[in-house]
Amino acid sequence: MIDANEYGFLPENSALENSKALQQAIDCGGEIYVSLPGVYKLSEQIEIGDNTTLTFKKGVTLQRVPSTTGVDGNAFINKGAVKGEYNHNITINGLHLECNGVESDDFGVNSRIVGLRAQVAMIYIKNLRITDFECHGLLEKDYAVQISAFENIHLEKLHITGNKDGVHLGWGKGFVIKNGAFCTYDDPIALNAFDYATSNTHVGWIEDGVIENCCDLDDDSTVGYFCRILGGAWCRWYKGMQVQHSDTVAVNGRTYRVVMNPKDGKLYTSDTPPNHERGVKAYDGISWTAVRDTEELNCGCRNITIRDCKLQKKRDTGIAISLNYDTYARSFYPGCKMIPQSNITLENITVENDVGVLLHSNYPTKNVTLKNIDFGNSKLCFDVPSVTDEINYPKVDITAENVIFYDNTIYSNPEHPIKITKM
Repeated sequence: MIDANEYGFLPENSALENSKALQQAIDCGGEIYVSLPGVYKLSEQIEIGDNTTLTFKKGVTLQRVPSTTGVDGNAFINKGAVKGEYNHNITINGLHLECNGVESDDFGVNSRIVGLRAQVAMIYIKNLRITDFECHGLLEKDYAVQISAFENIHLEKLHITGNKDGVHLGWGKGFVIKNGAFCTYDDPIALNAFDYATSNTHVGWIEDGVIENCCDLDDDSTVGYFCRILGGAWCRWYKGMQVQHSDTVAVNGRTYRVVMNPKDGKLYTSDTPPNHERGVKAYDGISWTAVRDTEELNCGCRNITIRDCKLQKKRDTGIAISLNYDTYARSFYPGCKMIPQSNITLENITVENDVGVLLHSNYPTKNVTLKNIDFGNSKLCFDVPSVTDEINYPKVDITAENVIFYDNTIYSNPEHPIKITKM
């Protein structure tokens, strides 16, 4: 075991000295801990490699300050993230992080990975554990934790406050998020298989996950949802196709996304297929970022259980299975077939404040299970967006066990039919 204090990671040292000392200790791998209580300033990005356990003992707080090199990276990231190389067996215990007005560098065309925007970022990761994690002071851009291209992650005992998403997941399989308290202006938990190109590093299915014993703490103002679930569909590239920001294509054995200015609302004609292996490259004046080394055509979330959670914050919607269709992102390219999001289970969900809609879906959805829920003044809503001519909505099979519905609980648009089976 290595004590990072012995490497010069000390409360009285400068942010740069502490960054170098902590990185030097972590580079040794194995078990690294910080034993001396205090507030440690940190200015540079810390990179964690394989088979590493990093433990901060009680009373240790890390406070970010602007980088002395002029580039504010993520506070923590795995070593293989930027190169697209998987890291294995990383554990972070007891990290208490104050953002202190510092966010990661530009997440647009010029960033290391388009869509990478978090205090703690783990991209290309297998077997990750983060426990007893606190992050306070999130600003408007960075998530507290962002994980994508993952297998088998476990996040437990979380306390996250600020403006942006608490836990933001992209493509991956096998996750647990439990015992969390969130007070974020935006989504506490985002299962974003698809999102804006500048919000997600990848597109792909999020599967086999549990969100358990988490609380959406009450606050005066908010946007977003306690949990947002996003999917998408696109096509193979063809000459002359019209694309906008965040549009996605499969071509040449890879998957690419458009990165342009979403505010201009423009459509661009693509006559040359993207063909680069990594990063961003322009063709016909259109910037494309490479996001997968396979030709994917759809994504979404399936086999997801949300249980024993409390919704204290007054929101229009608590849990949303959403479809985007604006200048920032189109959840489907016109004419594409959308694969329903499926096997979504809500169990023992407690609404402690006025949440207008407990579960809302305007995305094709199949197989929803509800257990031990009293809807109270909340609703169950399955409706359709204004672009319904392009979407085929299957019937949603809903299994309800020990669920209390009221006269106005259920709303379903005829184009988004539901069938409820009470157990």
